[in-house]
Amino acid sequence: MIEIYTHEWKTVSARLAEAMRDGKISVEETCAAIIPVLDLLRKVFPDEAEFPARQGEYYHLDSQLRRAGQAYRMALELDPPLTLTEQEAAAIRRHCPLLLTTQAECFPLKDVAAVHHPTRPLIGYHLFWEDDFDFPDDYEPCDHEEIWVEYDPEEKTVTGVMTFFHSSVISSEEAVLEARDNGERPLVRIEWGKHGSLLKGWENIHIPLKNMTMQDWMRQTYEHVKAGGRLPQHPLKRFWPRGFEGSYESYIDFSVAIDPLFYLERKPLMFKSLFANAILFTHAIPYNFHPKMEWPDRFTRALLD
Repeated sequence: MIEIYTHEWKTVSARLAEAMRDGKISVEETCAAIIPVLDLLRKVFPDEAEFPARQGEYYHLDSQLRRAGQAYRMALELDPPLTLTEQEAAAIRRHCPLLLTTQAECFPLKDVAAVHHPTRPLIGYHLFWEDDFDFPDDYEPCDHEEIWVEYDPEEKTVTGVMTFFHSSVISSEEAVLEARDNGERPLVRIEWGKHGSLLKGWENIHIPLKNMTMQDWMRQTYEHVKAGGRLPQHPLKRFWPRGFEGSYESYIDFSVAIDPLFYLERKPLMFKSLFANAILFTHAIPYNFHPKMEWPDRFTRALLD
């Protein structure tokens, strides 16, 4: 009988996943479905940190913050954060990206945290902007964005640059070459109000899952935010700009530099852990934020599924 049940479980799970991808199931319904499964997995595999870490993310997405914190703490008890070596801390500073915003950017950068991968020369830089122009109603008083920098520890050079651009991982070889010309620090352009992170050569980069280039995306988003964006009448937006004011050329004029290294020097939120959301939630950021994909390979695995 167990063979029948496991086969049917796979079939039901596949249909459920398809419905999630098609938007037939809400985020809240997704969390309600998956959290009990992860609870069972935690009981069956009590020594594996992945399951409480993932459960923490789903509680977090569902705004059950106390339960998220409990699950995240359990994950870090099972797989404690490691101490950064001097070389890793130096790499975080050496390869910290430089941000380029537009003149009209309406939200300041609040915090920056860096998480070094425990086994690979890979650093996740987590940016927390004051808010997202399209989401005044998400009860997250910030906009969480990610940049990953891969490096050669022997040569002390950047070997890869990736960003999490509106739910897709974006990479660019041009960004690596640009970093070489900028003292091994990548340059990352920041989308007005929404803070999507664009890399060198972004105009011709194809966005996975969206069937369009970043140039197409930016032109569409420009018209969207120029018209007031999502929920233009929301009460929290009454002190925000009514929309982007200016030409498309000014919308993509990334000429104002912001240095996240200044933030890391002032408040060194630097860690070494596989579970970035857990470490950020429990050790770094004192306000609610949206949990993101911790490392780019999670997105890659999803694409291959």
